[in-house]
Amino acid sequence: MDTGGWEDRHRVLMARLAGIMGVVFVAISVGPGGLGGPLFDNNISAPQIVDWVNNNGAGIAVDGFVGAVGATIVFLMFVLLVRITADRGVLAVIALSSTAAFVAIDWVHAGVYYAMADAGQRGQADAGVVALFSLAKMMTFADGFVIGIAVVATSLLAMLSRTLPWPLVWLGFVMGGYHLVETPIQLAINHRANGVTGPIDVLISLIWVGAVALVLLIKPIWNAPARASATVPMAS
Repeated sequence: MDTGGWEDRHRVLMARLAGIMGVVFVAISVGPGGLGGPLFDNNISAPQIVDWVNNNGAGIAVDGFVGAVGATIVFLMFVLLVRITADRGVLAVIALSSTAAFVAIDWVHAGVYYAMADAGQRGQADAGVVALFSLAKMMTFADGFVIGIAVVATSLLAMLSRTLPWPLVWLGFVMGGYHLVETPIQLAINHRANGVTGPIDVLISLIWVGAVALVLLIKPIWNAPARASATVPMAS
């Protein structure tokens, strides 16, 4: 079934839905547990890790699920953004496939959280708990490159179709470009995937998603005048 006609008639609705999803994602990200907790404490010892996991199994599993749901919301937001541009070319494929990879990584990350919570309830599993803790921590940094590709491709689509204002397009280029170089820079600094680049990543991501969401809610369609003028018949 061809849905192109329906999408063309409901671009405002899709834009507002994308805006709502962006607001929900930001709310989830800044909520309790959304910014990582002990996972980002580089000074926590192995006994402290085991004690934390043993006493927070339910919360760990919930955090894993909520994080994956947040990634799914981002995926749906990007799908709607791409559909708003009405593009079906290579850039759209790159944006959607990269965002799909992003959400897949985050659901695997959720599975690691579930496994860590389960291991914490088993006796004599201290080494496994510490290993799963490290895996959960490092997987936090595994999705940055693919989401960077998605943001750059989506920003190019928005620029070509004029579906977002120029400042947001360029902010998208900055955010996406930063995600692409973030891990190589961090590896060059301390030979680890985590470090000073992580907090900057979170900050600019939330700023971009929040700004795009608010713009889409306030003014869903930016290129309507251009499209309208294109339909005016030429005088003979």
